[in-house]
Amino acid sequence: MNQPIPTSIDQVEFDFEDYALTHGIPDTVDPLPYRKAGSVFATGEEAEPQVTSAKNDPRLRTVVCRHWLRDLCMKGAACEFLHQYDLSKMPLCRHGDKCKIKDCPFRHISEADRLECVFYSQGFCIHGPYCRYKHVRREREDLPVVADFTLGLSQMQAGKDGITPRRPAPKPNEFYKISLCKHYLQGECPFGDGCHFAHGEHELRKFPKKGEEGNAGDDGEGAELSENMFGNQESTTVDYYRGGSVGGAEDGKPTPILEPENAAFFICRAAMQRDLAISTVRGEWYVQRKHAEKMNSEYQKGKQVMVFFNVSDSNHIQGAALMTSLASYQEAMDVKGEKHSFCYRFKCEWYRTTELPVSTALEAAPNLLMPTVQTQLCEDMTCETGEAVMKALWNSPIVTLYESATGEKEPPKSDALLVDFRCPLPNEMAWPVMPGPGFIFGCNAQTMDECLGRGIFGLPSHMRHVAAGIRPGSSIFLFNVTDRLLFGIFEAITPAIMNIEPRAFSKNPKATTSPFPVQIRVRVSLECPPVEDTDPILNDILRTRVGGRIGPLSHAQSEALATLLAVQCGAMDFMAEYSMQLKAGTRNIPVPPIAMPPKKLKPQ
Repeated sequence: MNQPIPTSIDQVEFDFEDYALTHGIPDTVDPLPYRKAGSVFATGEEAEPQVTSAKNDPRLRTVVCRHWLRDLCMKGAACEFLHQYDLSKMPLCRHGDKCKIKDCPFRHISEADRLECVFYSQGFCIHGPYCRYKHVRREREDLPVVADFTLGLSQMQAGKDGITPRRPAPKPNEFYKISLCKHYLQGECPFGDGCHFAHGEHELRKFPKKGEEGNAGDDGEGAELSENMFGNQESTTVDYYRGGSVGGAEDGKPTPILEPENAAFFICRAAMQRDLAISTVRGEWYVQRKHAEKMNSEYQKGKQVMVFFNVSDSNHIQGAALMTSLASYQEAMDVKGEKHSFCYRFKCEWYRTTELPVSTALEAAPNLLMPTVQTQLCEDMTCETGEAVMKALWNSPIVTLYESATGEKEPPKSDALLVDFRCPLPNEMAWPVMPGPGFIFGCNAQTMDECLGRGIFGLPSHMRHVAAGIRPGSSIFLFNVTDRLLFGIFEAITPAIMNIEPRAFSKNPKATTSPFPVQIRVRVSLECPPVEDTDPILNDILRTRVGGRIGPLSHAQSEALATLLAVQCGAMDFMAEYSMQLKAGTRNIPVPPIAMPPKKLKPQ
């Protein structure tokens, strides 16, 4: 049936949105050509960033770039959006308050709070149903006779009434309203009452002098980053690396060997730290035949046999146990076709669990030979070397070899670490981290953007000795002392170096040394939502920390923190599926996402 032809203007009706939903929106010419200057496709003179027509735009770089978050922005320095990870400046989520993505990093507002599209209110919006602003249908008589699309240029600067700021301004700092606002002097400020600059002489404040506290806010968030947030040197660094009372664990079990000259000493190499944790619970260890023969020979002579343990590539010695039985052949563990199977088991009693740096052990025992894959996985040593390693081990603080990231069971009491041993359940998975200790760095609300933007974390100079254990690949976390949030997971790219960037964290552009000169470069290993400081599992994992959150972590703590963060963003679901398919022998398995925020799998 033919549709009737309208005979008057009152019968004409435009509905572009239904057409756009069914046929799509055709490509249009970019209305702002300057945006393409300086992009990765530009050549010659255009390759230089030229943000000419937008240099006076107050919207410039006030919102994080969606494409930069996915490492897909092709505009480079010419991009008019912010290339920094700032949660307070995230773009709006396209799903609004109906978003079902867990821990979505974008901002969410309800439909009622969305700003009305000025273009649509004038009669036409080029974005149609995909517009981020609210489209309110009006009667014909309520529409303007002549459309004024220039009103839409101030949409992102102001609210519905043209005065209300589009987004809440950042919290004031010590430089709040110490100079006049240039927009106000030109006639109109898009930030209104939320502007950090003075709107008139009556609002001007005196420039804060050194040592004076500003009146920027009542919550103290204007305070500068200081060494106080890193805790006391005596309680955080010396105790951790040189023994002392750590978490009230006292001294643990005393060494069982009183006559080292009548004892035998060995050091074994383990593949993973969880193997040692399982050994502490089961009280047993497996070795190859050639090493079992040496151990049995010493044990049959009536000597006490002390075995030290080292996890591959950790550069640390994790503990010591006393051999309590002969190593016997276990047929079930003998892998057919493998020449050197670990099929000889001996019973053992664990006396010390710690993390002694190999460098410290070599200083105490220069003749110590560490087991390696290239040589052999178990090395014997002389009585003198064994005694020196044993003394160094007993002078190191006690740490647990396993920390739970599920919170299903209470952690062991501080005075029962070597009695109440823990190990992971058979099917329990942990987020893979590099063997060895990790570290928690600190920042506040003012320096967090700089930490993430530069990719540099810093410590005060008195913590240089503590940071000596950081090496490329170490697990790193960042604690915001202002918001009391723990961020991760980061990976160290460099060891701790003095003044990688001398002007970092300093307000002096001519500074020759940073106030936090002990610095490392990092990269994101897994991007996760932060964990609040009040989280009970977090407090269980860090229960032995004294003097604050910032400082070194044992490997067990690093692994548990990484797992806790990975669980929150759904990455462990990917890892579980990946492991199941790997065990099933599936080919072409998609690797779990690492350097991007993963989405939790939806139940089928």
